[in-house]
Amino acid sequence: MIRRFYFLSRYTGQRISDVVRLNPNDEDDGGFSLPQKKTGVKPWCPIFPELEAEMATWERRPGPFLLQEDGKSKGKPLSTNQMWKAFDRERQKHPILAGAVPHGLRANAVIRLRAAGYSALQISDMVGMSVEMVEHYCRHADRKASGQAVLRETPERHDDTTVKHWKSGKQK
Repeated sequence: MIRRFYFLSRYTGQRISDVVRLNPNDEDDGGFSLPQKKTGVKPWCPIFPELEAEMATWERRPGPFLLQEDGKSKGKPLSTNQMWKAFDRERQKHPILAGAVPHGLRANAVIRLRAAGYSALQISDMVGMSVEMVEHYCRHADRKASGQAVLRETPERHDDTTVKHWKSGKQK
């Protein structure tokens, strides 16, 4: 279920409270359409090829994609709190995940979409986040991309000819 949670979160950019509710009935013409629990906004999240390939390995059945895996409630839907606890247990097993939070996958999804060239408005429609929040989440990544673009353009803007040196080593 952690793997499913990761893929659903990473490729839809939805909050944990919405990811635990996602189910096959929310699929709509190549994407997911589900009103968000917190805001009521109903984004349309495309099912990207990476998520589609992962979902193809899942058993098709009614109900949420994420279910409890053990105990007396095995097979029942996970609550937001239960998903947090499962995430915490997994995080404790892997020191590299120290400090990671499920909401980070939401930010990661937004940044990935921005890096792929989508506008803040398009991302807002896909994720259900305001345009201002999309820009806030992407600000660092946008700065880095802008700086890297400057580095790529620098040689083109300047005449980078080699300066001839005198035998003494002084420049002409």
